[in-house]
Amino acid sequence: MSSNPSIPLASDFPASLEPIIHLPANNRSTNVVLFLPGLGDTVANFSSFARALNLPDVLTITLKPPFPLPFPLGPGDQWSEDLQVDASTGALDPDSPLTRAIGLVAKDVIANVLVGKLKYRPDHVHLIGFGQGGSVAVSVPLHSSLASLPPLGSVISIGGVPPITTSLASSTSRNRTPVLLLSGSKSPLASADSSPLKRVKLAYNFVTYHQWKKTDDSMPKNRDEVLPMMQFWARRLKSRRGVPDDAVEIS
Repeated sequence: MSSNPSIPLASDFPASLEPIIHLPANNRSTNVVLFLPGLGDTVANFSSFARALNLPDVLTITLKPPFPLPFPLGPGDQWSEDLQVDASTGALDPDSPLTRAIGLVAKDVIANVLVGKLKYRPDHVHLIGFGQGGSVAVSVPLHSSLASLPPLGSVISIGGVPPITTSLASSTSRNRTPVLLLSGSKSPLASADSSPLKRVKLAYNFVTYHQWKKTDDSMPKNRDEVLPMMQFWARRLKSRRGVPDDAVEIS
């Protein structure tokens, strides 16, 4: 893949995702990070989180969940094509199907556009998602459209895990994309015998789990909560700082 990939335009992506693209200060990007909002959040609101992080050499693309929330839960959007309610609790079912959204991000955004058209290297493509968006993010590298490509750069999921309907790799063929899971102390991920955490570890070779001191799976709000993300990215985001513009990468 090219060491100087093309800068994407919103028109390069499926219209339903309404991407908000934010370039780094030098207008040159080695990495691209896809930001996936949570259930009911807006693309504009979540893109402010991407801008606030101000990651060096990183182009960020915040994607809008493609399906509107049904009445009376809206306004807002969701990643599930068929949002379901847990009959026993009355709460929204975290295992609502995400098949179409996962395929949209994996095939139509990453495989076809970022890698195929714009020539980003797969290991320079990263995802971060919150809640339902985190469930999509941690499921995308497992999609069949990416099976022939090298592993992606990384995935960060805040409180989200693959839904039961997502097909996971066998223990002998785990995906090599590095994964960071973040959650509060009362999250399903936090229990000593967490089945959601076990499912992720069945699918991926490299899984890091960090439990915050707070109880819930809300967005990080201070330096201590952001620090595990930044340390994880520091080891995985590529940089061309100090490399001449005409340098040629030999692989």
